[in-house]
Amino acid sequence: MLIVSGYPPNIEAIRKAFSLEGKSPVFAYGHFLYNPNKLPIADHLMAHEETHERQQVKFGSVELWWEKYIADAQFRLEQEQEAYMEQYRFVKRKIKDRNAVARFLHAIAVELSGMMHGNIISYDDAKQAISR
Repeated sequence: MLIVSGYPPNIEAIRKAFSLEGKSPVFAYGHFLYNPNKLPIADHLMAHEETHERQQVKFGSVELWWEKYIADAQFRLEQEQEAYMEQYRFVKRKIKDRNAVARFLHAIAVELSGMMHGNIISYDDAKQAISR
C-alpha cells in the first residue's frame, strides 16, 4: 500500500456523510493510503487499512465500494468490524501487557462506535465485536 499525502478523490462525499471534525483520519482508496495530515502511520493502523484495501479489491471496484460504504450502514459496519478485528489481532500479537491491550481495545471500540463511522454500533457491542 502506497502512502500519499492529500485526500482521496471522493473526499467531498466522505465529508458530506461523516463528521471528520477534530479527527486526523487516513483513507484507504485501492492500493493507496491517503494521509492528509502527514502523520506517522502505526503498524496496527496499517493492518486496519490494508484490510480495507483487500475488501475493496475483492469488491471489484474501489469507487463502488466507497459508494456502498457511505450509503449502507450495515455494509460499513461489516467492513469496519473486520478491519478493527485485524487491527486488534495485530496488537495482541505484538503487545503482551494485558492492560495495554485492554486500553487499546477500549480506544478502538470508542472509534468504531463514534460519529466518524456514523454511530453504527454501541460501544459495548463494538468492544465485543472487535474482540471475538
